[in-house]
Amino acid sequence: MGPVTIAKAPERVVCVGQFRDIDAAVGLGVVPLAAPDLSSFIPGGLSPWVKTALAGAAAPQLFDTTDSLPFEQIAAQRPDLILGADLSSMEDDYPNLSRIAPTISPATGYNKDPWQVTTTRIGAALGRPDKATELVAGAEARIASAKAANPGFAGRTFTFGPVQPDGTVATINNEADSSAAFFAQLGMQLAPQVRSLPPAGIPNRSTISAEQLNLLDADVLILTYTAPEARQRIEASELFTRIPAVQRGSYVALDLPAALALAFPSALSIGYGLDQVMPKLQSALAK
Repeated sequence: MGPVTIAKAPERVVCVGQFRDIDAAVGLGVVPLAAPDLSSFIPGGLSPWVKTALAGAAAPQLFDTTDSLPFEQIAAQRPDLILGADLSSMEDDYPNLSRIAPTISPATGYNKDPWQVTTTRIGAALGRPDKATELVAGAEARIASAKAANPGFAGRTFTFGPVQPDGTVATINNEADSSAAFFAQLGMQLAPQVRSLPPAGIPNRSTISAEQLNLLDADVLILTYTAPEARQRIEASELFTRIPAVQRGSYVALDLPAALALAFPSALSIGYGLDQVMPKLQSALAK
């Protein structure tokens, strides 16, 4: 959104993006003063990987972003840096945020920056570039180790997305998506039939109706659910039970935190996501 000048290492950091801003900050050893409340996705409002990384340190103050950013609450923290690399509304909110403090926006657009880029940029802003390089290298090593241990993943196809309460699926449709890139690092590839689907509101996602569930077939079909009734509804659907991947046992249901760790990967979330998903992928792709 424009050049940002940071004269010295920030001491009062506020995160306004949903996931990867706080992941990068905490991973780099900086606990923000405040961050968005994720209670609508994750019980307690903080991801499991952030809680682990905090290692008992005081958690940030959490603020509600359901309707909009609470600019007065953010300003009251007297931040000297605002992290918004993962803020979907940055184009609209940047003028207000940048009047409060220097603000880091996405490099190329919301949900378009690779997690390595986000980590590196935030590391530079926090005055911790070497730590950022180390953090990226550690996460990439975890992925490389998982790939080496599972050569059978090479070339296998996947589909991935959350199911809404109405039974529609926001499936990944672009290999440039961060989650698709994550699976590609394991040797897998996005199923061809979803790559040509029209985009929905969120970048790199397409909406599949309950009548189009056959489009989700792949070597492994990965879903998560925004509400328990969504899972009950789709798994009871005759069209869903007819999908070849479901019939042979290559359907993986992830809880929402594990799915978010992969859908919005960061140097901090990747280890958690690998621990949660690898045994399930191994089982599904063996069938």
